[in-house]
Amino acid sequence: MGTPLKKVIVCLDYSSKDPDVIENACTVSEISGTEEIIFINVIKEFNLPEQVKKEFPHLIDKAIEERKNEMSGMIEDHFTLDIKQRLIVSQGSITKEILSVANSEKADLIVMGRNKGSHSILSARIARRSPCNLLLLPQNFKIKFDKILIPVDFSDYSELSLKRALQLTENSESTIFLENIISVPSSYRYSGKSYSEFGEIIKGHVQKDLDYLLKKVSPKAQKLVPLFTLDKGEKITELIWNESKKKGVDMIVMGAKGRTSASAIFIGSKAERMIRVNNEIPMMIIRKKGAIAGILETLKETLD
Repeated sequence: MGTPLKKVIVCLDYSSKDPDVIENACTVSEISGTEEIIFINVIKEFNLPEQVKKEFPHLIDKAIEERKNEMSGMIEDHFTLDIKQRLIVSQGSITKEILSVANSEKADLIVMGRNKGSHSILSARIARRSPCNLLLLPQNFKIKFDKILIPVDFSDYSELSLKRALQLTENSESTIFLENIISVPSSYRYSGKSYSEFGEIIKGHVQKDLDYLLKKVSPKAQKLVPLFTLDKGEKITELIWNESKKKGVDMIVMGAKGRTSASAIFIGSKAERMIRVNNEIPMMIIRKKGAIAGILETLKETLD
């Protein structure tokens, strides 16, 4: 089963999304063995003339203090779980501040809200260099776990994603769809088989991989449903997205990297494209803890 998410970072942006983000973080933490929640809000950097800074030396400190007081009340109203919690309000680059806290605190999960209909690059930036798992929550969505879809390619990340989904649904009769995209090589025509026939041959071998994966886990009341999708030239992310919509899933759980990824430092291209495509369904990106470079490497780029 998935390891506990002992320390969770919850990102608040001082908007109408925050109450839902807090309540959803409470739900996830309650079933994930969370021991501490760290709420973080970043006041964007703004350039002030040096003379203004000298004349009003406590301007930033006062703004941070006021924001803390306002957000403390909101957290108290919406976070009902009785566990250790902290609030950090800082001023600077949003991406760098979030990643810095996640690294220094050795977080297990970052939770972020997203505006519905928005294709903001902030989520992709955080996902690209996150040192831990990442949960993205669309606006006005109350999280639930009745149906979860996991794209599987039988990498280590597929196994981690399945274990995490089983942890999230441990006490429910949820359905977990395991989708494998079957890609047929262009050389299939030399086999004397049609595209679909060759796809069925591959499916037979993939089924063995799936059976092996399922032997590694112990579902309780959950129902595990294999899905085999034949790639007919579409983008893989579109196939995953279409199946998620068709099945009406409540969450997509996928690994940060796939079988063919070369480095664990950056998020895989499929996961990043999925973040950009999907702003309607909650999505959890699974990252191996400790598989990313340290804070100096994380903050090396200019991300904001």
